Amino acid sequence: MITESFLDSAFTIALNKTIKVKKNAVLFRDILEILKFYKKQESDEIPISFRSKFEFLKSFCEMKIQNGKTDSDIIDSLLFSDKYKDLNFFINHKIEEKVSQEVFDSHIKQLRLRKKLNGLLSNYKNIELFLETIRDGTFESLDEVIGDYEAIVKTMYTNLMEHNRIVEVEASSSLDLTKDSYENLFETILGKYSEKNIIPTGIRVFDDEIFENHGLEATRLYIFGGGSGSGKSTIMNNIIASSATSTIQTFNEFDEDEETDKDKQKIYVYITLENQIDEGFLRTYQPLFDKTTRETLREIKNGVNIQQRLKSKLEECNSKIIMKYFPAMSISPIDISMIIDDIEAEYGKGSIALVVIDYLDLLRTDVKFNEYRLELGYITLSLKTIAVQYNLPIVTATQLNREIYRIQNSEGLNLAQMGESAKKIDHADFIALLVKDSVDDTIVHCKVGKNRSGKGGVEIDFKVDFSKYRFISGSLVRSNAAKEQNPTTQNKNNNFGGTQLLDENLFDGHKSSRSKRSSRSDLFS
Repeated sequence: MITESFLDSAFTIALNKTIKVKKNAVLFRDILEILKFYKKQESDEIPISFRSKFEFLKSFCEMKIQNGKTDSDIIDSLLFSDKYKDLNFFINHKIEEKVSQEVFDSHIKQLRLRKKLNGLLSNYKNIELFLETIRDGTFESLDEVIGDYEAIVKTMYTNLMEHNRIVEVEASSSLDLTKDSYENLFETILGKYSEKNIIPTGIRVFDDEIFENHGLEATRLYIFGGGSGSGKSTIMNNIIASSATSTIQTFNEFDEDEETDKDKQKIYVYITLENQIDEGFLRTYQPLFDKTTRETLREIKNGVNIQQRLKSKLEECNSKIIMKYFPAMSISPIDISMIIDDIEAEYGKGSIALVVIDYLDLLRTDVKFNEYRLELGYITLSLKTIAVQYNLPIVTATQLNREIYRIQNSEGLNLAQMGESAKKIDHADFIALLVKDSVDDTIVHCKVGKNRSGKGGVEIDFKVDFSKYRFISGSLVRSNAAKEQNPTTQNKNNNFGGTQLLDENLFDGHKSSRSKRSSRSDLFS
């Protein structure tokens, strides 16, 4: 409900001149949005004791947004009416009231909380009707109750995500380069690119050659595209396994004096809608310990303590991998938000290092569209929003169109093969396309089609062993012109003699020094 104390705080925010703070239209829109919400939701009239305050503030904010007049002109116009004549002293007091920065910031925080609550309760009538149905027992069936409840909760989550997205946009939507303070801007930049927010993939060609900051960045959405059997799931499982068990410290020259939080456990979340848990487990375990499926089955039959082996490997790096399987088309991005919330509730806010989703096309949307391509675009945007909201990287995959099965090498790969929805390209920060070699099953060709934090248009050839679900090594593909200029460096048998990306075992773990930039070149030696 609306209270007089909140109105007084809102008056201070809107009118006070003793605090030197930039008040843009967003601030007045927020106040107006809250007032309109309560006026619409409350069945009783606004109490007469502060009704005139309510109406004055509402009119003031509307005129501030619509007319762009000065505060004094708007106040003069409103006080000219007999309707608000009793507020003259109160208004003047609020304008000149001595308010500390701490108190003013507290008022702003309360305003934001009110706005967030209003957003969560935008389906208030549906909630009220649902509770009434439960109390009266007038629902049709248990299925109907559960369905209605899920719809209400997901709507609230959607509203929360939208609210957080709007806050993020508003916080960074305006900057006067000559007048405004850079303090918050620099805090955002340093936080985003801080070492603790960079997650190494453990795959050298990505960390050393492709990603500018040597790993996956928080708030980014990474997509691997490919046809069936191209290695999409395998490379994502490799990234989880190698990153979670890697002793690599990302290099960041700005963090040389910063204490790394080594005691904080890193949680890697693997959500699969394609491979069931047993398949996801094998694709994570086998590359870690260089085992074929047959060898792994033999270990299980012989009573090898595989759980302890994995536990020890993860505990060395203070990591944990959580796997969750859902049938295809059974969950949406809203469900993924709920999963993240549950994990953070157990392990702490900010504990999740990486979320991997296998894969994008198998998610469903809670918002219905006439065309499937629009649904895929909405899902991609929702995953990007989740990455921003929870300040973590998300890695997922997508199916390429049928043209991919005619591609012979990385040179033939391009973003037009993404298929169905160009919005997948628009909303992603990184897109790598994969295709298995048409002759040699031990080679996967890759092309980085988009990269907002590093090199794009780069071609990579990977040496793979699918019997162990393992990307072994790889190298950047040199252009034909470069090959002709220096043909002696070209390996006639394969493309893996030029740049060795990893040691013999991809997951041995590597250590690096952070004290000097030159140490980065020795990272994987």
